[in-house]
Amino acid sequence: MPYNTIDAMPNYTKKYSMNIRRQAMHVFNSTYSKVFKETGSKQQAEKRAFMSMHSILKKRFKKKDSMEQNSRNDYFNMLVDSWLGNLKG
Repeated sequence: MPYNTIDAMPNYTKKYSMNIRRQAMHVFNSTYSKVFKETGSKQQAEKRAFMSMHSILKKRFKKKDSMEQNSRNDYFNMLVDSWLGNLKG
C-alpha cells in the first residue's frame, strides 16, 4: 500500500509541513518496498513501514519549537536537499 501522493497519506500527517510529509512518505514507501521484497508479506511490510514513518515524525518534532521556527527549518532542509539532489521532483 505505498502512497502515490502526499494527499493520500493518513489524516494525522496533515498537521505537519509538506516537507516533513514528503520525507515521511518517502520513508514509508522505501521501507515498504524493501521489507516486501525481503519477506513477501504485505502485512509485515506495512507494519514496518508505519513504524519507520512514525519514527521520522517523532524525531522531527522532538523539541517543542514554535511552528514558525519549524517551518523555517523545514524550508532550509528542503533547500539543502534540493541542492544536494536528494529530492525528486
